[in-house]
Amino acid sequence: MNNTIEMFLLVLSASFVFTALLSRIPLLRLPTAVGYLLFGVLLHMGVIHLGDEEMRWLTELGDFGLLFLMFLSGLEVDVSVLRPDSWRGASFNPLTVASMAFLVTLLLSYAISLVVAFLAPGHVNPWMLTLLFSTTSLGIILPILEETDVLHTEFGQVLLLYALLADLCTMLLITLFISARTSGTLLDFITALFLIPIAMATYPVLRLIRRFPFLRNFAGDVQNRMRAVVALLAAFCAIAEFSGSEPILGSFLVGILVAAIPFAYKERLREYSHGIGYGFLIPVFFISVGLNFDTAVLRQPSSLIWVPLLLVIAFVVKLVPSFLFKRYFGRNNALAGGFLLSARLSLIVAAADIGVRIGALPEFLSEAIIIVAVATCLVAPILFVTLHRSTA
Repeated sequence: MNNTIEMFLLVLSASFVFTALLSRIPLLRLPTAVGYLLFGVLLHMGVIHLGDEEMRWLTELGDFGLLFLMFLSGLEVDVSVLRPDSWRGASFNPLTVASMAFLVTLLLSYAISLVVAFLAPGHVNPWMLTLLFSTTSLGIILPILEETDVLHTEFGQVLLLYALLADLCTMLLITLFISARTSGTLLDFITALFLIPIAMATYPVLRLIRRFPFLRNFAGDVQNRMRAVVALLAAFCAIAEFSGSEPILGSFLVGILVAAIPFAYKERLREYSHGIGYGFLIPVFFISVGLNFDTAVLRQPSSLIWVPLLLVIAFVVKLVPSFLFKRYFGRNNALAGGFLLSARLSLIVAAADIGVRIGALPEFLSEAIIIVAVATCLVAPILFVTLHRSTA
C-alpha cells in the first residue's frame, strides 16, 4: 500500500471521528454533511498535510460524490404527491399552498438579488443569485420532519411539497441557466434540454420491461440492479455532458426515475444507495468542498460584511412567503416552517461552486454563501423545533 492510499484512509478515518464527535454537541442537531465540510476546512488550514496526489484523489472522488448526491436527492422525490388528484378530500390543497409560497420566494429572491448585484463588487449575475437564494435542502428537512413526527400531518406535507418543488425547480433552472451562460446560442440551449425528453421516454420503457417476466428475471437480484442503476447514472451523465447540459441534472433525473418506477428490491436498493452515498462518496464531496474553501478571501473587512447580510437575506426570502401558512397552521407554525425551509446545503454548495467557474459569481461571494449555508443548517432546525413545540 503506497503512501497516498494510506494518507487517504487516514483522512477518511479522522473525518469520521471528527464528525461523530461534532454531532454529539447538545442542541445543535448538526448535519453530518456540515461536519465533513468543516473537516475539509481544517484540512485546508493544514491540520493534516496533504500532497498533490492526495488532493487529486479527494477532488476527483468528490466530483463523483456530487453526482451521487444529486442522484440521492432525486431518489427522495415522490412524484405521486405532486399530482393534484392525490389531495382529494383534504381541507385545502397542500400542493397549491406550497406552489404559491415557492413562487413568492422566487420573486422576492429576484428583487433582492438585483439590489445585491448592484451593490456587490465584481460581476454578480442576479439570476444565479436568485436561484441560490431559492434553494432548500430536502436532505435536512426530511429527517427533521420525521424526527418531530410532523411529516404525516398537513403541515408536514406542505413543507415537504415546498422542499420537493424547490429541489426540482431550482435544479432544472440552474442547469438551464448554466447551459445558456456557457453556450450563448439558441441551438446549444435547446440541445441542453434534450436530456429531459430522454428521461420522459425512458420512464415508459422501464415500465414496459416490468411486464415481461423473462426481462424481470434478467434484471437479477438487488446487487445486479444496483449495478444497472450505476450504469444508467453513467449513461445519463454522459448524455448530459455531450448535449451541453450539466451532469448533475442527469444524475438527478435518474434518481427521480428510480423513485417513480415500482420494482422488486426497491427498498433494499435504496438502502444500498444511501450506504454507498452517505457512507463514502458524499462525505468525500463535502471534504473536497471544505478543502478548496479559501478562508483568506473572507479576511478582508469589505468581504466579511457580506456573510451577515446574506444570512439575513437567506432567512427573509423564506420567512416572508411562509406567512401564507399562517391561515392554516397559525403564526408560530408558519414561522417555524419558514425557518426550517431556510436550511440549505447540498445544492447551494454545488451551485455556488459552479457559479464561480462560469463567471456568474465572484469567489468571495461564493465562499460567503457556503458559510451562510452552513449557518442555516445549524440554526434552522433548532428554531423550527423550538417554535413548533411552543404550539403543541
